[in-house]
Amino acid sequence: MQATDIQRRHASDEGRHAAWLCMLVVVGWIAGARTLAAQTMPEASQVVGAQQQAGRDRERLEILREELRKSEAQLEALARRRAERLAASDMQAAAEAEAQRIRTLADIEAIRREIASASRAAQTTAVQRVAVQAAKGTSAPSGRATPAPWWDVYGSRRRIEPSASLSLAPPLGQVPAGSSPATGASP
Repeated sequence: MQATDIQRRHASDEGRHAAWLCMLVVVGWIAGARTLAAQTMPEASQVVGAQQQAGRDRERLEILREELRKSEAQLEALARRRAERLAASDMQAAAEAEAQRIRTLADIEAIRREIASASRAAQTTAVQRVAVQAAKGTSAPSGRATPAPWWDVYGSRRRIEPSASLSLAPPLGQVPAGSSPATGASP
């Protein structure tokens, strides 16, 4: 009899544990969903102004350029180190220095690509800022012309004059080569 009571008590304890575990999982899901919803909803304080973004872009470019200078200095140091190791006949250390030099070269190329990308992004931001100012009716900043439309690849803004003739006939008084002057038709 005692064994069955112990088994029942043990089973009910396991059931309570399972219920508590399910409740904790559900509460965790709810808390996670609320946190995720709070992160995905942009607030007005998260919107950055054009001037502040331009400042951030300039700071990013400065950091990238400084990182590029450091990597180039490291590249020179690694070349000297490899030469020293080769002079000392330490082939293993020379190989390690060469491997580090190759990694540093790859880092330099990646930094240069990132600088180019950041520069293009900063220029795009400046063009967008000018376009927004033009749309608002304010003047463009200090002597800059408004950008050409996206479809005007060469920036020429060529347009056909409404008074221009679209006829394929030669202008009056001109006769095509190989035709008679009287009729304008070829023989």
